[in-house]
Amino acid sequence: MFEKLKANILFDRLLRRPDINKAYAMVPETDPWYATIKKVHDSLEDIRKRPHEILETISKDGLKLKGVYYPNGSDVTVICVHGYTSHAEREWAFPGLFYLSLGYNVLIPYQRAHGPSEGKYISFCALEHLDMIGWVHKVNETIPGGKIIIHGLSMGGGIVLALSRVKMDNVKCLIADAPSRGIDGFFRGVSQSLFRKQADKVYAYAAERFRKEFGHDIREFEGTKLVTESRYPLLLSAGSNEQMEELFETIKRDSPQETEIIILPGCDHGNGMYKQTELYQPAIKRFTEKYI
Repeated sequence: MFEKLKANILFDRLLRRPDINKAYAMVPETDPWYATIKKVHDSLEDIRKRPHEILETISKDGLKLKGVYYPNGSDVTVICVHGYTSHAEREWAFPGLFYLSLGYNVLIPYQRAHGPSEGKYISFCALEHLDMIGWVHKVNETIPGGKIIIHGLSMGGGIVLALSRVKMDNVKCLIADAPSRGIDGFFRGVSQSLFRKQADKVYAYAAERFRKEFGHDIREFEGTKLVTESRYPLLLSAGSNEQMEELFETIKRDSPQETEIIILPGCDHGNGMYKQTELYQPAIKRFTEKYI
């Protein structure tokens, strides 16, 4: 009883536009994430001192999307793809400074339904990966004949996996950092934890609404399926505490393109760039330099 109502509540709770200002709010020094969050805030202050401009693109369904572009006099541009409910600039300030130090240009788009980009709902890769194709076009318009790297974190990593099968001009390689395992498992897990005996029916109604809202099957965006038609070299990374080794080995086995894996010791979801900087950044440098 009321399963459809509960499914709609679940859908709105998980996918409605978030308040991104809650992302990476400062924490007390006693918090285990304090060092990471402090780097986030310090890096945002630093990167905003660099010359930058706001770029815009229009999604296929007519949304105005905005991103922050840091030109660096290079023919190489890194497009940084943020995660679920994240503040794009805060998430990518520290990695963005690293890419700027390599001499690359950096583009940090806000996904639909985040920050200054329009949209009511997050689609968790279904439409965001199409939006990213628009950003690739924007970079190619800005720097004709340049080279593009796409690096995504968490949901952004899932978006990168969805992009792996799409032909995109001048894209040379992809990096998926702690990629999400797909919206299907996300919905199933939350349905089970909240509704238990009704979980299957609630999930089924939520999946049907997903299809009607976004025009895609909720099961379509699962990483091991997406890479079987990959067109690009791929670097997969995650913290050792995430236990993603088996998934990564499956992706590496199934991808027709060169795939590298780096597991960052002692790291949790999304903090590898901060906690294992001296291991992760040189690995990214070595990987990207092979293809640009």
